[in-house]
Amino acid sequence: MHARLLTLLVAASCAFGVLVATPSADAAGTRRYAVITFQKNYQNTFRSKLVWQVFRVSGGERTTLVRREWRAGSGYFRDATDACVKNRGWLPNGTYQPRLFADYHGNLIKGRAIYLGQKACGNGTVRTDLFIHTEQGAHNTQCADRPGDQVCRWEYPQVNDYRSYGCVKLSPHDLRQLYDAWRRYFPLGAPRAVKVVVR
Repeated sequence: MHARLLTLLVAASCAFGVLVATPSADAAGTRRYAVITFQKNYQNTFRSKLVWQVFRVSGGERTTLVRREWRAGSGYFRDATDACVKNRGWLPNGTYQPRLFADYHGNLIKGRAIYLGQKACGNGTVRTDLFIHTEQGAHNTQCADRPGDQVCRWEYPQVNDYRSYGCVKLSPHDLRQLYDAWRRYFPLGAPRAVKVVVR
């Protein structure tokens, strides 16, 4: 990679307070990368924001190709802003290397999901099994409506499904839009072109 182009990419990313990896170039020398940013809302953790942006760098110039945003929640209570409290607080700040799944088969998390891994918070407590996900069953289906809160069905507003044990939660519709936006530019798995930033 040319040193000048690498310098431009790093400078551009630092303007957002984000360092992103550089994917390989296509035949025209154009490079694309994406940043998913979870923007925390300290007044109400259930009304935070997830932003998807795709950037193109070509000929030394950066262009924003796409910008989308959705409501997102993280944390178990509306004021659960301590990222060091396991199973209650929202995600620790920092950069994550995401892995996109079309149909994740976890015990609680199923269907479309983005695995973020683990991250240490400010006091060193390590938060594990962090995802961007929704409430649905296998193969992205919604289970039958029954009394009580079900992890296989999106029940908002009757049940606050933006509540989580620390992961980022989207509605099934919004997660599908994020998934489709990712797949439009990048493959499944963990391409270096996509980063998640929490701040």
